[in-house]
Amino acid sequence: MAGHLVNHAQATDAQPDHLEFVIPSVISRMHELLQEVMALLEARGITEPNSNILLALDEAIANAIKHGNHEDPSKNVHVAVEFAPNEVTFVITDEGDGFDLNALPDPTDPSCLLRTCGRGVMLIYHLMDEVEYNARGNQVRMKKKRTER
Repeated sequence: MAGHLVNHAQATDAQPDHLEFVIPSVISRMHELLQEVMALLEARGITEPNSNILLALDEAIANAIKHGNHEDPSKNVHVAVEFAPNEVTFVITDEGDGFDLNALPDPTDPSCLLRTCGRGVMLIYHLMDEVEYNARGNQVRMKKKRTER
């Protein structure tokens, strides 16, 4: 298991409705966790291997590790996954000081176009159906609705 599974409530179909993982702020642990979460989503028929969910989760968890916890392995990233019949919600929380969402530079501004970072938050907003950050700026809640195939 990539992360430490800290809690889960059983659904009536024997698949958990709510999962929580805790990983240290280490990028390699993030990749392991992403593989595990994507396998869980695929098993439920929610997503394919190269989906927008994977990209959004990768960005959100990487931001928590790099910018929130400053890659301090003594700090953890908490990832909660909540399954509902027609959607899945992810909550990613870091142990850092947070940030002011309104203070982020506009990644589409010409002066920012050549920067190697700074597009993750914008990408998350475009890939997920609902996104909200807490007031402190150390937690993001992302929701993706099930699409009919």
